[in-house]
Amino acid sequence: MRRKAFIAFLALLTAASIAGAAGAPKSPFRIGFIVSSAPPSSPQLEAFRLGLRELGYTEGKDIFIERRYAEGRLDRMAPFVREFVEHKVDVIMGVNNVAIRAAREATRTIPIVAVASIDPVAAGYVESFANPGGNITGLAWPTHELSAKRLEILKELLPKASRIGVIWDPGGPGPEFAFKGYKTAARAFKLQLHSFEIREPSADLAAIFRAAKSARVEALIVVGNPLLSHLARAVFERAIKNRLATMTDDRLYVDAGGLMSYGVNAADLFRRAATYVDKILKGARPAELPMEEPNQFELLINHKTAQQIGIVIPQTLQLKENK
Repeated sequence: MRRKAFIAFLALLTAASIAGAAGAPKSPFRIGFIVSSAPPSSPQLEAFRLGLRELGYTEGKDIFIERRYAEGRLDRMAPFVREFVEHKVDVIMGVNNVAIRAAREATRTIPIVAVASIDPVAAGYVESFANPGGNITGLAWPTHELSAKRLEILKELLPKASRIGVIWDPGGPGPEFAFKGYKTAARAFKLQLHSFEIREPSADLAAIFRAAKSARVEALIVVGNPLLSHLARAVFERAIKNRLATMTDDRLYVDAGGLMSYGVNAADLFRRAATYVDKILKGARPAELPMEEPNQFELLINHKTAQQIGIVIPQTLQLKENK
C-alpha cells in the first residue's frame, strides 16, 4: 500500500508540475527593428505591426519590438544591430541591405528576416532563394527589372527626353545595385545618364541642381535609401523649382513632393515579413525558409506636382496609376 501511495503521490506531483509549466507566463518575444526615418512616423513599421496583429500577436504582451531610429544615417545601422545582438533579441529585421550586412557580420545564430534585400544571392547573404542556407531569409527586391520599368515610364511621360539624371547615395549597396540597373537600361533606351551623388545629410543640394542644370537633364531619378528619405522634401522642392520631372521607387517620395514612383508595395512587404517572423518564432529555421519576391507593384503620380512643373500626365499613365 505504501508503494502504491508513493507512486500516486509522484503522479500527482508530476501532473501539477506540468500544469504549472503550461500555465506559466512566457516572456515576450523581442524583435529588433531599425526605422530609417526619424520618430515617430514609419509606415513600414506600422505595416509590420499590422501583420503581427493579424497573426495573433499582441505587442507589449507576447511580442515586443525594440525600435531604433536611424534618421537617414547609414552609419547608425551597425551600432543598432550590435545592440540587438547584445540584448539577445529573437529576430532582427533586415530593413535594407546595410542593416542585413551589419546583422550578418554581427551574428550567425540570431535569425535575420530581410524585408528589402536587393540581390541577396549576389551580395552573399544567402546561397539561393530556394535554400537560403544560413540565418537569413525573407523578401528581396527585383532591382534591375524595376530600373528598366521606371525609365520606360519616364519615356512615356517625356518621349523626347534624352538626358536623365540620377541622384543616389553610393555609400549603400542597394543604391549601387539600382544605379547599375539604370545604366544598363539607359543604354537600351539610348538615354544619356548623369550621376549626381549624395553622401551625407549636409550635402550641398544647390550645387547638385546647378550641375543638373549644366548637364541639361530633362528628368531626375531619385534612388531611395535612408539618406534620401531624410532629404526627400528638400530634394523635391528644388526639383519643382527647377521644373524637373522626378521618378522614384517608393510612395513616400511621392508624398514628399516627387512626381512619380514605381515600385514594390513596401507596406505589403513589411506586412508579409511578419509571416516569416511568426514561422521562426514557432521553430522554423531561416536556412529552410525560401526567400520570396514581391507580388504587388504600384505606379503613383503626384498630380499637384505635375501642375506645379507644368507637365500633363498622359492618359495612358493615368490608367495605370494606383489610386
